[in-house]
Amino acid sequence: MKNLDVVGICNALVDILIHVDDADLVELGLRKGVMHLVDGPRQAEVLHHFKDRPHAVELGGSAMNAIRTLAQLEKRTAFAGMVGPDSFGEKISARMHQLGIKAHLGKSGEPTGSCVILITPDGERTMNTHLGASRLYGHAEVPHKEIEHARVLHFCGYQWDTDDQKTAITQAIATAKTHDTLVSFDVADPFAVERSRDAFVSVIKDHADIVFANREEAKLLYGTSAEDAAERIAATGAIAVVKLGADGALVQKGREQHRIHPVPTQVVDTTAAGDMFAAGFLYGFTSGKSLDVAGRIAATLASDVISRVGATVSDVALGTAAKI
Repeated sequence: MKNLDVVGICNALVDILIHVDDADLVELGLRKGVMHLVDGPRQAEVLHHFKDRPHAVELGGSAMNAIRTLAQLEKRTAFAGMVGPDSFGEKISARMHQLGIKAHLGKSGEPTGSCVILITPDGERTMNTHLGASRLYGHAEVPHKEIEHARVLHFCGYQWDTDDQKTAITQAIATAKTHDTLVSFDVADPFAVERSRDAFVSVIKDHADIVFANREEAKLLYGTSAEDAAERIAATGAIAVVKLGADGALVQKGREQHRIHPVPTQVVDTTAAGDMFAAGFLYGFTSGKSLDVAGRIAATLASDVISRVGATVSDVALGTAAKI
């Protein structure tokens, strides 16, 4: 019996958001618009550089953002990750309980992971992620029962950052396929593709039922245009969701293709735009909506989240999405 709509597996992080200039990125040697994996000393260096800048702290992690939003839309959700013995880990656990998310959080001696999100004036975000406890997420922490009873398993490309995470997500996928749980894969980041392209292509070809990628990620995966990438993903039998930024998105299943138009807004911060798009699409999909309607819901949430700082959508947007 499927008593969960979506279970997510990904890094359990705390986001620290700071507004910066392009010159700051150059000074720190950071590639704009991507996620950089850093160690503890490097994270401390970045934070020290901005010690006098205002900042905001939120719960984060790609799949966690999506699961949190699905819970706010009253979907039955669960999330699995690894946290440390600290206040950040306690905040993550408490917030999940508050939202009614079934938590499967492992504990390690490492600190809870953090992501310093640097937001430039054009709204682009450059992330510096110290995985901390998330690096130790392994096979013993896989929530097999939750996956067995979920309609969808959702995870992201960051799960290939360590060998332990690779082993865990491989086992999670196997459980999903055994129990007719659909596999939703968010490629998540261009650097993740560069690190693990062959593995990602294999997951898409052999296991995925829904694939989320943006234009740059699609090009890195297949060396082709977004349109051709959607065709290639759909040819595997998966639903392709290729995000095109200001140009909207493509949703394709087999020969059925939909162009999703963007919802106009003033871009303030692109943090979690892809996560909210995934949340909106999965909400529509698990609610029995057509692919184009699911895409419209996704565009609504993505538009809202980029109109403000941070990775949360407004109550107004949640209400609008639920009525589409």
